[in-house]
Amino acid sequence: MERVPGIDISRWQGEVDWQKVKAAGCRFAFIRATIGDFYTDPRFYANWSGAQDAGILVSAYHVVTPNKPAESQIANFFAVLDGRVSDLPLVVDVERDDGAELTEITQCLRECLQAVLARDGRVPIIYTARWCWHRYVLTSAEWQTHDLWIASYTTDPVLPRDWSTWRFWQYSERGQVSGISAATDLNWFDGTYEDLLAYAGSDGEVPEIPNTGWRLRVTTSKLNVRSGPGTDFEDIGDLHEGDVIDILTLSGEDVWVEFEPGKWAAVALEGERYLEPEPSESVHEGSDTEQ
Repeated sequence: MERVPGIDISRWQGEVDWQKVKAAGCRFAFIRATIGDFYTDPRFYANWSGAQDAGILVSAYHVVTPNKPAESQIANFFAVLDGRVSDLPLVVDVERDDGAELTEITQCLRECLQAVLARDGRVPIIYTARWCWHRYVLTSAEWQTHDLWIASYTTDPVLPRDWSTWRFWQYSERGQVSGISAATDLNWFDGTYEDLLAYAGSDGEVPEIPNTGWRLRVTTSKLNVRSGPGTDFEDIGDLHEGDVIDILTLSGEDVWVEFEPGKWAAVALEGERYLEPEPSESVHEGSDTEQ
């Protein structure tokens, strides 16, 4: 089963180098916007623009406070969004009770979801963990109409009683991501990158990356593939002697090449070359013209 990596983030992660986050393989980010009707995350705007500028799919999440009116909470949420349109559906976060009764929490959640749908036009995602969902929310068939983003720090996600599948899985709260100095929540999307783009409304079309017209041939027996331009990035596979790759981007203190989105390899490292140029077929077009 294929999965796509992403993160969720708030002010607790501090300043973020989103280009490094993208190079590390992150393809989506859920960004905290608001809590109740009284709090705006001070890093929301910087995180939103930074992630979008890096080409990461974004969404925003609102943390429900059941002791506050749903109308004022969602009004606050959309005031902070201020016309920004998320790539992925918006998220309603269920993790607090604030001293409210079970029926009050359930009704507040229901009204928050309805208000987000009315304003955004898309069915919002529900974020929760099994333990707090069972403690705070009454069971109902209506919840299944919302995709689940589950927090479950286990080998496999443990789902609440009202779902049999998940769309996003927050599998760690202590992840280390290049470009972020603090511990970060790590997530999976259940599907391929094309599936994620389709879910975001891009009809599964992968953005076109221009080809430079040149290729490189591997000249060493085995070459690590990294998630970004440097040895500190995650090892995500191997190339082997004789493999030929297209050049998309060159970067790094030595020389690194991006040959597929999010996949990098060293051309030269500490004075040693691992790849040699090989013209692609497009370079030879027109070579039979008269001399």
